Amino acid sequence: MRSVSRGAGVVLVVALVAPAGCAFSDWLYGEQLNPKYCAAHPDESGCDPQPDAPPEGCTSNAECAAPTAVCDVTGTRTCVECIAPSETAACVGAEPVCGDDRTCRGCVAHTECSSAACLGDGACAPDTSVAYVDPNGTDNTMCTQAMPCTSVAKALATNRPFVKFTGTTDEEVRLNGENVTFLADPGAKLTRSNNGLLLEIRGASQVRIFDLEISGASGAGNPGISMPTGNTATVSLSRVTISNNTGGGISASAGTLTVSQSTISNNAGGGISISNSSFDITNSFIVGNGGAATAFGGVRLDQTNAGTRRFEFNTVSNNVGALGTSTGVVCTLVTQALTLSNNIVFDNQIGGGRSQVGGVNCAWTFSDIGPDTVTGTGNINADPLFVNVVQGNFHIQSASPAKNAADPAATLSVDFDGDARPQGGRRDMGADEAM
Repeated sequence: MRSVSRGAGVVLVVALVAPAGCAFSDWLYGEQLNPKYCAAHPDESGCDPQPDAPPEGCTSNAECAAPTAVCDVTGTRTCVECIAPSETAACVGAEPVCGDDRTCRGCVAHTECSSAACLGDGACAPDTSVAYVDPNGTDNTMCTQAMPCTSVAKALATNRPFVKFTGTTDEEVRLNGENVTFLADPGAKLTRSNNGLLLEIRGASQVRIFDLEISGASGAGNPGISMPTGNTATVSLSRVTISNNTGGGISASAGTLTVSQSTISNNAGGGISISNSSFDITNSFIVGNGGAATAFGGVRLDQTNAGTRRFEFNTVSNNVGALGTSTGVVCTLVTQALTLSNNIVFDNQIGGGRSQVGGVNCAWTFSDIGPDTVTGTGNINADPLFVNVVQGNFHIQSASPAKNAADPAATLSVDFDGDARPQGGRRDMGADEAM
């Protein structure tokens, strides 16, 4: 402090110096210290912690509206569709599962459904609509999830629209006019220990089969699946394995057959025989079928002149047949021109007049066929570079000449494994889309 004289009076001037970093007025009047100072000196007297800032985003479900009617209070504080396992009311119908991203989606495995029955459209079947078959069950007629039965016949007698297989079921199954969907746990199998076919479908049956293995039919003329003459059935197979059946894999003499993402292998009587039937066969491996005396190896299309006739994006290899046969795919008595596209038919048995494909009025396009060459738009004749034939892996390697070689106009959106098509500029030939 200092004084200055001016005339008769004295003026006092007081110099006040505030502590470094504090706002002058705060220091002068004893109010809260400057926040910048407190940030650097949090332990200084008077630098009390500031109250928490109010949370951003939602704080309760009341602040959210459908379809995102749940507040993710402990996470992002945003409105979402669901939070598992507590907030899943919005996940219904074809989207019954709350995903990791907190949106509803379809089921992809039976374990995601309380009924242990996930359907092809992503919905969970109600357990009251499912008859459960399990070899470890009991010989009862209820066939409920809590009390599964051991017999497919008894499951069908419940008239429920779905039959769910667990484990290995040893039984011959005959359907005549039934409308039913077969579902299967991983590894579930339908087989039989004595001679006979496994699954016969007659009448106007409407049958869908998912994920089941059908294996072990024995005796001449007894295939894994039979659709005998006179039936008007519609049969659809998805992700099904049909193998080691003495009388062949599938024999369809009428009706309509759809096969997708399935494996037809090691059936001594041949892979698939279709006569007077409509068919739609895609994304499937037909390998290792036939024998030294069989009239065909992989596929026989006989008198298929009406209805849907589609054979596309399949891999047919390592099949065998009698002398003079077409061991891959053969057409017989086909009078209406048929075009088969985007397939691999390669390394089926050769020699003795055998060929990969044959028959009048069956044309091939955008397919890898060999070792013999077949003319047609987009066809090639080159080793498809299977991953491991010895181990039965007929997927193609990334360097395969079949990669990006399918018809540019093709529309199939997935492959055998469910991987998206295309992975490159064009789709790949055969059942597998190389990654």
